[in-house]
Amino acid sequence: MHKIIFWDWTGTLADEAQLDDAVCRSLEEDIARKRGLSFEEAVRMYKDFLKTVENTWEWHDYVGHGHNFGVDWRHSQEINLDKLRLIPHALEILTYASSKGYQNVLVTNAVRKVIELRIKHAGLIDAFRAIIASSDVKALKAEGKHFTHGLSHCDGHTGQSFSVGDNPVQDIQPAKNLGLRAIYCNLGKNLTHYHSPHISDNHSQKIDADFRIRNLREIKNII
Repeated sequence: MHKIIFWDWTGTLADEAQLDDAVCRSLEEDIARKRGLSFEEAVRMYKDFLKTVENTWEWHDYVGHGHNFGVDWRHSQEINLDKLRLIPHALEILTYASSKGYQNVLVTNAVRKVIELRIKHAGLIDAFRAIIASSDVKALKAEGKHFTHGLSHCDGHTGQSFSVGDNPVQDIQPAKNLGLRAIYCNLGKNLTHYHSPHISDNHSQKIDADFRIRNLREIKNII
């Protein structure tokens, strides 16, 4: 059996606040052009749509959003990828974890087509043994399916594996429920974009993590 580190992406390894803000605005601009609406009308239409899928994995599904409105989801991503920022020491800690015998597995509420586009742009696609997206398990991470799928797919040893993330609801509690050790990163609570203030509530929940860090390099002292 293998030692695994389940890595969260947004707010843990990457700062996507500016990127997602720009992606949403680009989608709204495309919706406005497609439907002959004002930008303000398109914004209201997109926000109303997001309310119908809030608290589901489809809320994160930019591919589905594009299809719903008949616009090109990829265009809004690709023209804004320059706004993606890695958290300091992200590549360093992924490389270090691998050198210590851990399999790096990315678990994300993003959908596969979007997260692979972003990770390739960041130059990290080869850093992960596997990627488990919400579109793979049709669930949010809070439901635990990302982790059970990863443990099964990579033959993981629960007691020797970790979950690393910035969200108590999505990254810490479901991992603890399965017997994983959890590392809470106090990094991402402010890294949300203008359509996602509801996510901030997750960060106010009680955190029952095994370890807390403020810098990714601190993980070297844990694993």
